[in-house]
Amino acid sequence: MSKQTFQVVIPDYKYWRQNVKCQTGCPVNTDSRGYVRAIAEGDYEKAYWIARIPNPLASICGRICAAPCELACRRGWIDESISIRALKRFVTEKFGVEIYQDKKGFAKDFISRFKKEGVGVSGILNAAMDTGKPVSIAGAGPAGLACAHELALMGYKPVIYEMEKVAGGMCAVGIPSYRLPREILQAEIDAIKALGVEIHLGVQIGKDIPLKKLYDESAAVLLAVGAKKSRMLQMEGSNGKGVLGGVDFLGDVFTGKEVKIGPKVVVIGGGNVAYDVARTSVRQKGVGAVSLVCLEDPEHMLADKIEVEEGAEEGVEKLNSYGPHKIDLDENNVVKSVTFKKVISVFDSDGNFNPRFDESDTVTIPADTVFFSVGQAFDLSFLENCGLDIEKNQRGMIKAGPDKITTSLPGLFVAGDLAYGPKLVIDAVANGKKAAIAIHEYISGKHLKIRKSEVHLEHYGHDVLGNEVSHPKDYEKVPRSHVPVKPTEERKASIFTVVETGFTKESAEEQGGRCLNCAVNTIFDGDRCILCGGCSDVCPEYCLRLVSLENIRGDETLTRLYRNRYGNDPEGTGSAIIKDEDRCIRCGLCAKRCPVDAITMERFLFKEVFTSE
Repeated sequence: MSKQTFQVVIPDYKYWRQNVKCQTGCPVNTDSRGYVRAIAEGDYEKAYWIARIPNPLASICGRICAAPCELACRRGWIDESISIRALKRFVTEKFGVEIYQDKKGFAKDFISRFKKEGVGVSGILNAAMDTGKPVSIAGAGPAGLACAHELALMGYKPVIYEMEKVAGGMCAVGIPSYRLPREILQAEIDAIKALGVEIHLGVQIGKDIPLKKLYDESAAVLLAVGAKKSRMLQMEGSNGKGVLGGVDFLGDVFTGKEVKIGPKVVVIGGGNVAYDVARTSVRQKGVGAVSLVCLEDPEHMLADKIEVEEGAEEGVEKLNSYGPHKIDLDENNVVKSVTFKKVISVFDSDGNFNPRFDESDTVTIPADTVFFSVGQAFDLSFLENCGLDIEKNQRGMIKAGPDKITTSLPGLFVAGDLAYGPKLVIDAVANGKKAAIAIHEYISGKHLKIRKSEVHLEHYGHDVLGNEVSHPKDYEKVPRSHVPVKPTEERKASIFTVVETGFTKESAEEQGGRCLNCAVNTIFDGDRCILCGGCSDVCPEYCLRLVSLENIRGDETLTRLYRNRYGNDPEGTGSAIIKDEDRCIRCGLCAKRCPVDAITMERFLFKEVFTSE
């Protein structure tokens, strides 16, 4: 019988950092654990600033973020993840930009907190080089706003040009008001303006201002134009009357244009945008039936689970595993129905998108309006004959460097959708912040480095007291609560009726208390250990094990530790405690059980700041 071996790693900075998966899972590295724990302890103001300092659109993200932090959350591997996004909304409503009548007051408070606790560009605050020229940004979406926010903190004078009559990009013209109230969006924008950012609305680059003129008169230019056009599919009947682009429809609705659809609506697509189109259609006058049809089966749909559930509650009929075959038109070229074919497979054996269909299995759905919601496209007409030598890729897009920000033209940068295609709002924020650093490096001629610092504290505030980890009673048994919502008929009545009502104080603290507190780690002192095995015996998750050194494998670091302790490679001598980090719930029972205090519970703190030193 072969002996069991275990592959192990020796903890280092990267290891401890990656343990806090909600933070490393966030594109802007928000300390989600930090503000969730603060909420659980009732310190809402502290929680807000933890959430806001790295994220200039925190109040927006508290409403509509797809929450990659929740996907990464280790609590989700046990039962369900922490309700991080809803908890962020809870504190932004109490201390966020939306409560400030005077946004200059917010800017003052933010700068004060930023200097004290900030991360990211805090090491180069007010480090702008005086060029006598502004930094110009095309596009007032999340990427453009985030870049301008960071540049303003550095001391630059960013100027944003937005072709729409309202700032916010897809947050303004794509995300429904029932998810993101426009007063919240405007509050975020006004707070960024209060930091010194100029925003000019209704100005189209290439039409109102030539791109070359903007480039010549700016210290640097960032192109952060979003993918705000619908991608249409070419098939029989796709040019008929009543066949529309889903993103175009959302833009018309949320910029106040008159729209007439229905009464029978079919939406083709299965992502969040498709559900935004479907649920917005439900709220239009005269619409009686809305069907959503997608290629994917229910388990592989791209839309968030909550979107699917709330859409069903509001009357969106879903049909999975069918793809569009043709759009049937009447004698006046008007839509009358859509025929779909059964999907056999979406991807081929190599993992490439290559749907296959059963031609004999079809279904026809009556329709007056058909929306394509299968992707988004760019309007890059401003690049035509612009007078600048900008390298493009095979798809006709601006070719970005490996950093997804720089271009072939010095001083010209891209960010957001234009850099990597449509992604999440928080991805655009992260990319905009990264663009600000690249722009500063270009203007100043100085390369910035990240300075890292770490500390492990055995006694830290309310997290660890001695070896007692601070958790509410039975925290591991508390289930995730759904965010309360308004009654279905009430929320369907208007596109402005916000669906989610948010957590109460009691619910927020209870849900925050579910956090496993992954920054707290079990630290083992091998010199004290007497190999009694009490720690592994008491562990409720069976994540600790005492094993012979012969049974573990690792890298060169482990080999050096062997030799430092034993003088050579172990041959049947020595034992080690190994731990399955993914199973640990930070209960601290192992530390309390140890008779010789060989185990301590320690909070890991780290900070990363940009510095020109």
